[in-house]
Amino acid sequence: MTLRRMPLIEHADRRAVLALGTEWEDLRRDSSASSAFMTWAWILAWLETEGVGADLEVVTARDPDSGRLVGVAPFYVTRTKRGGMPVRELRLLGSGAAAPDHLDLVVRWDAPPDVADALWAAVTSAQRWHLINFDGVTTAGHLAHAVLRRRGDVPGTLPCPYLPLVGGWDSVASRFESRLRKTLDRDGRKLDRDAEVVERMVVDSADLDETFDDLIRLHQSIHTSKGDHGVFARSGMQRFLRKAAHHFLEAGRLRMWRLEADGKPIAVIWCVRSGDSVAFYTTGYDPKWSKYGPGRRIMARAIKGAIDEGATEFDFLRGDKPYKRLWGTRLRHDLVIRRPTAPRGRVLWLGGAIPRVIRRALRRDAVAGS
Repeated sequence: MTLRRMPLIEHADRRAVLALGTEWEDLRRDSSASSAFMTWAWILAWLETEGVGADLEVVTARDPDSGRLVGVAPFYVTRTKRGGMPVRELRLLGSGAAAPDHLDLVVRWDAPPDVADALWAAVTSAQRWHLINFDGVTTAGHLAHAVLRRRGDVPGTLPCPYLPLVGGWDSVASRFESRLRKTLDRDGRKLDRDAEVVERMVVDSADLDETFDDLIRLHQSIHTSKGDHGVFARSGMQRFLRKAAHHFLEAGRLRMWRLEADGKPIAVIWCVRSGDSVAFYTTGYDPKWSKYGPGRRIMARAIKGAIDEGATEFDFLRGDKPYKRLWGTRLRHDLVIRRPTAPRGRVLWLGGAIPRVIRRALRRDAVAGS
């Protein structure tokens, strides 16, 4: 039933936010916030780890008659330095180095049309920060509309490749570049001939911990050999992402596959199911087995698994890297919204610090998606 009166808008403290749980998921399922990174599993993992001491700026909207949750504006304020100056930035819950995509306000479908604007107005009423720093915002979402509609701002964009899963495996694979199809077939035959091969998905907590350790080791070995830090370089990020993986598993969303050869893990891929989409978050493989293409094989297995369970797309998330194009991907874009909201922020903006930040964001392909 469509609400007839404007909801009650309230700021939520940490205790109230942590208590949202079931309400959050009920709201999200009945909204356009379909990203895996807007699920309670991801948000709770962040609150329990990276966001333990975060200065939350969360605003809720509730039906004045029933008390039902109809909207959430999920933000926090972080303190950092820009151009040598201490500044406060407004960011989205769960965002940061983990580089989540497709973020938005969470607003129920039947909420009054101005609820998103009311949530945003409540968030910005205090103006406790100097800069807005949003990364990976859904292009046509409530947040983009609320922030940009009254201004002439031109936000930056992040390319987010995705693969439509139309038809069965043969139909989807026919859209892969021919060299990839040939390589998958050739390397697959070689690996099956030279080793005892097992492909399986993680289904329980004990298996997840072991596989997560393997993922960290394989991912970091590849990235450090290339001179990159890797997404798991920091112990705090390891704790956050491990917690997120467990919460995704409990929620029935985790799609983590492992490839074993002669009883040893040679590749792991971490994907997440949300709605009709399976999103690829990160992967790793053993370079000693590189001649067999374990990274490509585990990616193909994850795509096939998504097809088998009825997903309609495989989301490669941010970063239009050449290897993603081989899989026949299409492009959509998320937004990067950064702008000053206070004199100190404007000084940094005019001084060029913010444009440099934007350029780095636009150049950056998140390590998580590689």
